Amino acid sequence: MKSPIQFFAAFVVLVFACEGASFAQSQPAPSSQPLNGSVSDFGTTFIFSPPPICPKCLETELGFQSLSGSRYIPTVVSVAPFKTNTDFSVLVNLLDSELPGNDRTTQFGNRFDFVVRQQVLQKAGFLLTLAPRGAVFTRGIDGGRAGATAAPQYSKGKNLIAANFTWTGAIGTSAANPRSDYQGFFDYFRTLDERGTAFFLGFAHELTAGQQTAGTEGGLVIPFRNGQLEIETAQLDLNVKPEWQFQTRIIVNWGKVFPRK
Repeated sequence: MKSPIQFFAAFVVLVFACEGASFAQSQPAPSSQPLNGSVSDFGTTFIFSPPPICPKCLETELGFQSLSGSRYIPTVVSVAPFKTNTDFSVLVNLLDSELPGNDRTTQFGNRFDFVVRQQVLQKAGFLLTLAPRGAVFTRGIDGGRAGATAAPQYSKGKNLIAANFTWTGAIGTSAANPRSDYQGFFDYFRTLDERGTAFFLGFAHELTAGQQTAGTEGGLVIPFRNGQLEIETAQLDLNVKPEWQFQTRIIVNWGKVFPRK
């Protein structure tokens, strides 16, 4: 197997090649989709978890999301088949129930996100993860997206600060698939007891198609034997049209399911 760093280098070259091909196209109209709305992510918080799951392990996430009359069931499957600190994830909404007018439309989600997490640095309480990522739309939107996330994290005692800095570019631009999208997510966690119960507070900033939006969140993480329950409330698009979002999600690590070599 080639080094994960070589894989990342090849992926980044592909990303910029795709972006360069689409750069000459016209600037699309700003998207009206709420910040981080109706798109599956890791956990309920604005950020995804920077550390990859344990080597040879399998992890699943199943949740419920409510946003301005719309309902979603976000799902994530993460696998780490190698001995290295690398995992692969697929994200999709199993159920996408929206109410654009008076008629509700319920169907399988139309977006698949693919993410590769690679831990590149760990020193004392600091951890840095790099994550190439891409998205494919199965209906309604042409093209896809490609980019990457840098995810630093620092912990000391009962406190943890984590952030995600994500940039993606469109492969085939349209009003629903803007040419460039930047997201900055920040979360603070405070452990409350020996079991690992914690609360979190977060802030998000997004710049897409020339439009900036911001959001805030708060929630609770309740651990159990091989996973955790996450509960979150967030207020999105604070500077445009404030909307409330509620999420709850169960994350389960099924342990080492890949054979040792």
